[in-house]
Order: sequence, then structure tokens, then C-alpha cells
Amino acid sequence: MKFGVARDLITPDVITHMGGYGTLYGKHFVGLHDDLYVKTVVMDDGKHRAVLISFDLLFHDYALTETLGDYIESRHGIPGENLIVSYTHTHAGPAVTGYDPGQHSDAYEAFLLQRTKSCIDRACINVFEGTIEYGVIEGDWNMNRRRPGNGKPTNAPNPEGDKDNTLGILSIRDRQGAHKALLLNYSCHPVTLGATLWISAEYPGRMCQLLEAGFYGSTAIFFQGAGGCSRPKIAADGEVWKACTFDELDDMATAMANNVKRAVCADKLQPIDLRLAVRQFVVPLDIEVYPKEFFANIVNDPDVPDSPQKNEARWVLEHYDSIGDQVPLHAAIVRLSEDLYVAFLCGEVTYPVKQHVLKAFGDKQVIFVGYGDATAYIPDDRYIEEGGYEAEGSVVEFRQKGCFKTGVDRKLIDTYSKYLQDICARDD
Repeated sequence: MKFGVARDLITPDVITHMGGYGTLYGKHFVGLHDDLYVKTVVMDDGKHRAVLISFDLLFHDYALTETLGDYIESRHGIPGENLIVSYTHTHAGPAVTGYDPGQHSDAYEAFLLQRTKSCIDRACINVFEGTIEYGVIEGDWNMNRRRPGNGKPTNAPNPEGDKDNTLGILSIRDRQGAHKALLLNYSCHPVTLGATLWISAEYPGRMCQLLEAGFYGSTAIFFQGAGGCSRPKIAADGEVWKACTFDELDDMATAMANNVKRAVCADKLQPIDLRLAVRQFVVPLDIEVYPKEFFANIVNDPDVPDSPQKNEARWVLEHYDSIGDQVPLHAAIVRLSEDLYVAFLCGEVTYPVKQHVLKAFGDKQVIFVGYGDATAYIPDDRYIEEGGYEAEGSVVEFRQKGCFKTGVDRKLIDTYSKYLQDICARDD
């Protein structure tokens, strides 16, 4: 087995708008608290290579994934289908194409692409023989943010709500036993800082910093899971969310990093015999189409000032006739071994959706990675029927023509089952 690992700085070198919150609309960052990175790992089982990339960004559109897929194929001979791109979803980063209309910086987009290509190139030349291990720990660092009320659920702390406590760890070492990479997977919005105007990689970035310091010469890479319905527990303040300090963020990240260190150093991870295969596919989700008047009322409301909501509603009106009645949700399965898989799903995925996807894998171990682009909030049928936050309120935010129809659960299970059968049948 061979691996390649690299990271590159993507902290803005030009003044950009902030992304992440409506309250940040039209505002530039005022300082750089800690750096943002793109990180790449290449896996090679002797027959196939796969590339996994994580960005310390909120989101991007899927066009970036397609561009990078073309690049790894033309430059390095790795099929574009074998690329997985995800975003840590930090809410303290720059505005980007595909999510913040009219706010992104063309100069930053060009800088981001150049740095990412360089990172891929260095991962492909920084190749070494090594081993890979996998394990899971539990951590109570998040809280459900979909709070039931007298009417529909709202965005507020819900200590009784379901959430994903699992933190997955993939550890890569060279043949001498030196730590080269730690791939980490947890489900929680990086919104600890609230509407800060300081650039920061948030808790995922700080956790990675601490692990890289603890394992000299290694690169820690965070992959966001099904974090659409959870926030950091430390940000819960009774029935509302609060903005935390950098010290509070550091406390959360330190607790997470210490638990990862203990698991790695106590040899609690299990060896993996790489047997790579990748299948990319699209899950078409049906939507309940809203009339044009719904979006026109938002645009023409004199009581609502210019805002992301107005911009996005205006965009939907301008493209209304060309927007289809389905949302094409990009997805993938990566086989790491006969018993361990990565289930990848674009959009802002909620925890119940992950639970349905896992049903397709039966008793196999699964690392669930979301946030591959800015498609939509992805609710399950129960959330759709309940309505409220995430199920309805995100329609305009993600420039959809309407809310999702029920049937998401069955479609996800059936589609993942189909492609899992296909990938399991591969003998190469």
C-alpha cells in the first residue's frame, strides 16, 4: 500500500467578504485569527488510486470538484471518478462561488484553484509505503439544533434531540511506524464563534493543529459528517445559541484532540488491507414546486432590506423556467476494504439521512462524509413532514424551486444499495 499526503495554505491573500451567516452579508473580514488549509491524501492499493480532499471552507459548488477531477486525470492519470471533495463547513471563512451570490472574490477563486492543484501535485509526489488503521471513538461535543415548539421546529438547542456522537479515525503511518496522516470524521457545525469577522478554521482546524503538533510530521485532515442538525454543545445557552470565545473553542478542540491521541496511542485502531474501488452517482430528489409569487413576494417586500435572502429569491425568479423539478444530489461510495466503506453525499446532510444511508450497508463499517457542495439542506422524510427549520426555511437559502417531497429515505436506501452491489461485485 502506498500513500501521499500534502496540505497547502488557502487563507485569503486579498480582502474578501465573509461567508456563513446572513448577518455577515456585505461585510469583509477584519483579521486573520488562524489559517485555512486545503489537505489532500492519495491512497494506492497497487491497482487503483483514490484522492480525498478537504477544504477549510463553508462550501463551494460542484463545478470545482469537476475541475479538480479533470485535473487529476490529465496531470496524474487518476480517474476523475476517484476523487472525493468535502468541506469542513467553517462559518468563519471567505464567501465562495455557489453559495454567496455576488459576494465571492474572483481573485480568491483563482488563488484557491492554484493552491489546490499545487497541493494535489505534492501529494502525488510525496508517496511512501505504509499502513492504514481505522477506529471509532465516542464524544459528547455536539447538540441537536432542531428544537420542537408549539408550531414547527426552530433553530435552537435541543438536548433531547438525536445526534451523531461518533468520531471516526483513519491513521496512516509509514513503514517505520511514523505517523503521516490522521483522517478525522465528526458531525457538528463549526459555528462556535458565531458571526465573527475573523478568519478561522474553527474547531476542526484547531483540533487538526493540536494533532499535528502531537504527531510530528503528520497531517490531520477533517471530514465533516452529517452535521446539518447539530451545533457545538458549548454554544448552547439555555434556549438560545451564544457566540463563544476563541478560548472556549480551544477547550472543545483540545478535548477532541486528546481523545483521538489516546485512541491512537493505545493501539485501539484496527489494520486495513486496502482494496480500493469508487462509484460516483446522482440521487435525484423530487421537490414540491413553489409558484413564482412566493419568490416575488420576498424580492418585493419593502420591509426586508437587501439581504442574501432577497438575492437568492431574485436568482430563482430569473432562472425559474430553467430550474428543474428535481435536485441532482451527487453521491459516491468508496470501498477501502471488504468491510470498510466511505459513504459520500453532497449538500448539508442531516443525521437522520445518514442513518437511512447506513441501512444500505448492513453490517459493514461506514465512514459517512457530507458537505461536498452547496446543493441544499438534505432532510429525511420525518423532517420534511414536520417542516420548519432545515426542511422549509432553507429553500430560498439554497436557491431551490421548492421544498423536498417525501420519499427521500427510500430513494437513498435503494440508490446506495444498488451501487454498493455494483462495487462489491468488482474483483479487480
